[in-house]
Amino acid sequence: MLLGAAERGVRSVVICPTLIYGVGRGLNPHSIQIPFLVEQARTNGVVRVVGHGLNRWSTVHIDDLTNLYLLALEKAPAGSFYFAENGEASFAAIGEAIAARLGMGSVESVPADEAAKSWGPARAYYTYGSNSRVRARRARRELEWSPCHDSALAWIRNEMPL
Repeated sequence: MLLGAAERGVRSVVICPTLIYGVGRGLNPHSIQIPFLVEQARTNGVVRVVGHGLNRWSTVHIDDLTNLYLLALEKAPAGSFYFAENGEASFAAIGEAIAARLGMGSVESVPADEAAKSWGPARAYYTYGSNSRVRARRARRELEWSPCHDSALAWIRNEMPL
């Protein structure tokens, strides 16, 4: 559809981020994955991950993602598709960083079926129990996108609001 629209003169571009972190500047400043885990940790007194948390997601800071959108508006040809990422992290590492930032103990492993009962099947199986790994090579090459934020783990440990 995207390429077909481009043939009809519609300039459309798709940007596909995975795990977005950081604090946004809009009406809802929160992303999805990390704030949910933080909320659960505060409610339960422990950070929980699905299984051993070995699954990995590509990550991108909200400010770097915003810069990519601006570049796409300025430079992207019609029908373009770009991934947005600046590294990746496992949910085990994300959980450990959250626990350290919140001053909590070790991360608790929860079986996927148990997590599905508490968090819902979509969160348990498709968000916190899956992989979402991409590379933003095309965005870097074609749009000269250069993310400047270090990593989701560094942001959690050092900048995430308490």
